[in-house]
Amino acid sequence: MEELNIKAFLAYLERVDRSLLSLLSHFRVEERKGKILLIAENERAKEELEQRLLSRLGNGFRGKVELRLEREEEEKGTENNLVEGLNRRFSFDNFVVGEGNRLAYEVAREVAENPGRIYNPLFIYGNVGLGKTHLLQAIGNFCASRGMSVIYRSATDFSEEMVEAIKAGRIKDFRDRYRSVDLLLLDDVQFLSGKDRTQVEFFNIFNHMFLSEKQIVLASDRHPRELRDVSDRLISRFEGGVVVEVCLDEMTKLEIIKRKLQELKLEVQDRIVELLMEQTSNNVRDIEGTIRGIKLKGVSHIKEKGKRTNDLEKVILYTAVHFGLKLEDLLSNRRSRRASRARQIAMYLCRKLTNASLIEIARAMGRKDHSTVIHGIKKIEQEMKRDRKLSHIVSFLEKHIGDRL
Repeated sequence: MEELNIKAFLAYLERVDRSLLSLLSHFRVEERKGKILLIAENERAKEELEQRLLSRLGNGFRGKVELRLEREEEEKGTENNLVEGLNRRFSFDNFVVGEGNRLAYEVAREVAENPGRIYNPLFIYGNVGLGKTHLLQAIGNFCASRGMSVIYRSATDFSEEMVEAIKAGRIKDFRDRYRSVDLLLLDDVQFLSGKDRTQVEFFNIFNHMFLSEKQIVLASDRHPRELRDVSDRLISRFEGGVVVEVCLDEMTKLEIIKRKLQELKLEVQDRIVELLMEQTSNNVRDIEGTIRGIKLKGVSHIKEKGKRTNDLEKVILYTAVHFGLKLEDLLSNRRSRRASRARQIAMYLCRKLTNASLIEIARAMGRKDHSTVIHGIKKIEQEMKRDRKLSHIVSFLEKHIGDRL
């Protein structure tokens, strides 16, 4: 029987499937009351590990490993101060400011201090993991602390909430609730793409709030002009306020690494900082996940992760070259048959040829939701069974790329 402690558990996973260890960077691992608890703040990470891990546990750990979701404490409002979707750990004080994000930070602070008066709407854009959500949350927490009513939502959650309201016959309540708040924070605006009814509802809420001089703050992974399948009148509203970009320069990344090491109670050693600078992308979530991995498995995790990231990049690049596509076309949301097929094949090959998790593949492919990767992989697997030509192409690429990793 396996000894029940964290060290033995990690050693067991190393033997069973090393790729499972990479998922643990999204978890806190604790020993509690005779059990090993894997505590996630993210529902998607929990679901993926649940699917891949629990069925493979040996007798020594079966029934003694528990996956749990514990979200950070959410800001609560009073009866007359509606506050939804805020996370207290995000503030202006713990946002690392550098040359690449200084303008966005300063404008966000100005909006928080003078909501609805000058920069309305505020539209923040930039690549995944650069602090857009942090700034939205910081604005929300600052305004909530001053007694304002605030709602933070992702565009996907807003859309799903609207659909549920329509089904339940409560669409008027839905509209009234959003129109009544002092501050609306909408994240991941790019996911409004193609959702015509959602766009209509949001346009009407936007107009009502704007005319009432209530503050609207939006975040997206791209500039308003680059949003696809979003109505011109919404894009015009987005550009009618202030549009600012968030970037991550090297000095800011260095400060973030040092701060994250301190937050996780790890020693700030020059060797570890240098490795993190080299082996992590310009993505704060990636940096934090890697540092959590160091805490679990030691410094060797950085080198292992660096190799995995490099392998993913090579698989994606080789696939793009084979299909005569630019890398940005393969990673875009273009729906042409050629680009979509190549994108799905790249996802399949990343899964087959690397030990990366679905979440890591999604990030490498520029997707926020790993369910897109799951769908792409399943589609290729199904089509290979009935399409001999496709099966031959994928097998050729698997061998060709595999030989070069």
